[in-house]
Amino acid sequence: MKTYIFAAFIFLFAAPVFAQTAVLSGIIKDITSDEPLTGATVSLEHQTTKLKVGTAADGDGKFFLSPADTGRYTLQALLAGYNSFQTDIVISGDTAIVISLRPDATEVEEMVITGTRTAKSIADVAVRVEVIPQEEVEEKILMKPSSVSMLLSESTGMRVQTTSGTSNTSNLRIQGLQGRYTQLLVDGVPNFGGLSSGFGLTQLAPLNLRQVEIVKGAGSVLYGGDAIAGVVNFITKNPKPQPEASAILNTTTQRGLDLAGFYSQQFDKLGVTVLAASNTQPLTDVDGDGFSDVSEYTRFNLTPKLVYNFSEAVRGSFTFGVLSEERLGGTVSAPRSAIGTDAPYLEQNKSLRLNMSGALTLELPNAQSIAVKLAAMRLTRDAFYGATPFDATQTQVYADAQYAATSGAHALLFGSVFTLDDFADRTPVVKPRSYALSTAGVFAQDEFTVSPQFKILASSRMDLQNEFGLFFTPRLSLMWRPANALTVRFGGGTGYKIPTIFVEEAEEIGFRGASQQPKDFDAERSQSLSVDANYKILFGEIAATFNAALYLTRLENALITDEDSLRAGRTFLENATGETLTRGGELSTQFAYAGFKLSLGYTYIFAEQTHEEKRYEIELNPRHSVGIVLVWESEASQIKAGLETYYTSSQRIDRTPFRTRTPEYWVTGALIEKGIGRVRFFINFENIFDTRQTRFDPIVLGDPQSGNIETLHIYAPLEGRVINGGIRFVF
Repeated sequence: MKTYIFAAFIFLFAAPVFAQTAVLSGIIKDITSDEPLTGATVSLEHQTTKLKVGTAADGDGKFFLSPADTGRYTLQALLAGYNSFQTDIVISGDTAIVISLRPDATEVEEMVITGTRTAKSIADVAVRVEVIPQEEVEEKILMKPSSVSMLLSESTGMRVQTTSGTSNTSNLRIQGLQGRYTQLLVDGVPNFGGLSSGFGLTQLAPLNLRQVEIVKGAGSVLYGGDAIAGVVNFITKNPKPQPEASAILNTTTQRGLDLAGFYSQQFDKLGVTVLAASNTQPLTDVDGDGFSDVSEYTRFNLTPKLVYNFSEAVRGSFTFGVLSEERLGGTVSAPRSAIGTDAPYLEQNKSLRLNMSGALTLELPNAQSIAVKLAAMRLTRDAFYGATPFDATQTQVYADAQYAATSGAHALLFGSVFTLDDFADRTPVVKPRSYALSTAGVFAQDEFTVSPQFKILASSRMDLQNEFGLFFTPRLSLMWRPANALTVRFGGGTGYKIPTIFVEEAEEIGFRGASQQPKDFDAERSQSLSVDANYKILFGEIAATFNAALYLTRLENALITDEDSLRAGRTFLENATGETLTRGGELSTQFAYAGFKLSLGYTYIFAEQTHEEKRYEIELNPRHSVGIVLVWESEASQIKAGLETYYTSSQRIDRTPFRTRTPEYWVTGALIEKGIGRVRFFINFENIFDTRQTRFDPIVLGDPQSGNIETLHIYAPLEGRVINGGIRFVF
């Protein structure tokens, strides 16, 4: 991409006519901030002799070069995160130059960052925010077009944990904490939790996503009680004047079929986007033991969005979504009429989800703005776990208003939030588990730019909860940029979680025996600390990015499940008497050269629970995880190929007669895509070496034919080797 010279060449001294050598000196700056750029590489190549000299800019952005001869040269300047600069220059004597590099548009796109609720460049936020860009989203769509689970499961520091091997439900673990501690958002609105927590990741279609933002660590200060471990915000595409349309048809070797389409366009003031998706998968017994490893499902999703520009300063949007799904798992040979009777074991889930949200943004003079969001969701779920029914309806309401302003070096934010979570248990049980939880809160934030190298972000929130009273959750973040290529962030904060029966272990056994309500427990509380560093550098023409992070989270009153009750096929929850402590670190790096991109990621997690004076490692947390991804792309040939492999170390596991620690394993995949005009053909080889849990252990105990079974934890893939392929159309 083209980069512009910010200042003309300035000739300081005229060289004597007999001189054959000269000095080129100069300074390299950021064209938007006029700040010097440390570490930028500068090279001169003589256009006749091809002799080349190079150097790097110092801490003040200055550089000096002494070419062997005068004459015509090609001058090039490079820095990771900036567009490359190249021009011809004639050197006949000592010369000074000022070069301004323009940041890469993909690096500086304005986005609403979930960690601060403000529109800023990702590189200029005091909170550590990771972004999965649209390019990577599209790659994962080819691997699993039906849901976002693949998109998150292969990201450093995160793990998609299967909570039910029979129904294939799952949730997202961040930094070793269970999925209920992670807040999932769609366009900044809480959209999953409670009754939908086990199905959210498997039901959210990815074709309309623009990017995914991830904030790890304390997020309760801005997003409430479900954000102890972090926040994941799925950001959908907005309409543009040029129409955009895409469609995908995908099939798998396990007879799965995915069909999805997306369309968007801005018509004058009104813009429209529409997502429609249909996904089907038959019941599949991979290991031939008569019990399903891949559940059967039929799912339909329709999500239209309207965007209206009332004026240059006022913008509104409205989104409506409907999702219907039927899911079945269990004994393969059982007749469907056996559902709900003492017969061969089957699990059935029928769900209907309706959601709507509206947003209004008003831009005011003097860098002020007001934003209002309203949303509602209603989920109806009717299920059978063998002969045990579980029928419920959940209604959630969300309202959010915020005011943002800039005053000198301070970016200020004030807001209020109201949430309602109404859970109606329709199951015929002795003690219904219905509840109605409401929370009203206010928050404030000050992002103070002390200097170009130092920024402080202080936030606090006060929530009044109808069952548990008052919660105060502060957070403090510091950003230090000692050099343009190096950014260091420190952060700490507190959080809380209102306890409900929706925990991983209860989902696994269909909430059998779960008869408690939120008021039967104490609220969970947390304290978190983290530090991370990000460094960008160029090695010749290789752009490299390094990121390292350390984190610590302490939980009080963690909601845990009594293991004896689970062995008896029931759920009894209680608050832990001691602390939950998770600590870990992440190291990720990315190298880009020509059409190649190599990503390496490593995660270490050690999580412990103290209860009744006993301290033990938390289950299903691999201490070591490694990811290696190599992608090559040729835009000219419209070819993309990728190879990836992931390592998972052993995990502590309980409630199984086979082992106390799981085996370690690798999962390897490959992807090839070829475009011909607007049509793209793709084939994906997932789990090439057929790694799956049923090669190590069964996933159930007992006799599925009699309906008397005990489910076991899932620690490895169940579906084994799967090949999928299809056609994608892009217009």
